[in-house]
Amino acid sequence: MIGALRKTGHRTGRFFGEALAGRPAGRPYLAVTWGLIAGAIWFAVGLAGDPAWPLPVLAGCYLGVLLAAVCAIDARYGIIPDSLVLALAAGGALYAWLWGAGDLWWRVLEAALVFAAVSLFRALYRWLRGHDGLGFGDVKFITAATLWIGADGIPVLLLIAVASALVSLLILRAQGHELHGKHAISFGPHLAIGVWWVWVASFP
Repeated sequence: MIGALRKTGHRTGRFFGEALAGRPAGRPYLAVTWGLIAGAIWFAVGLAGDPAWPLPVLAGCYLGVLLAAVCAIDARYGIIPDSLVLALAAGGALYAWLWGAGDLWWRVLEAALVFAAVSLFRALYRWLRGHDGLGFGDVKFITAATLWIGADGIPVLLLIAVASALVSLLILRAQGHELHGKHAISFGPHLAIGVWWVWVASFP
């Protein structure tokens, strides 16, 4: 357990270091990296002087660390580990329960509906295009994120994720990569920035 956490921390630090230093491997995720940092600053400013700050701060630190780890691992290996998805879901369920006990079961229902909808979209996309547009890890990640932001936050999450992914594709194109209709990129980091911004925006 300790070794896995240390390894994840090392990978996350390397991800941020490569992106902020503008190295070729990290350059496509520069917008994601600065997006996470900007969201953290926005969150801190929004909570300044709020007497009810302890719970949001603990939740924000937990969520921010998980999302950063998702970015680092998916960007390098093209997968979102089930352990991180489960941690995201468990944290979201606990947060929904602590923030309002009446909201928890509604959030669980929303997550189930989002899972069904995104799975259907994934299947239809594969049927129409002949290849996957979303990995199943992305589907599970979006489902877990619903526990944090609710179903009404999913459209904005996806809009932010698509915009972030387009920025990454433009950077790849500027680096000389040949792009085509089946060009695959890791979508997890872009989903992560969408989750982070939508959740942070939920606080006044």
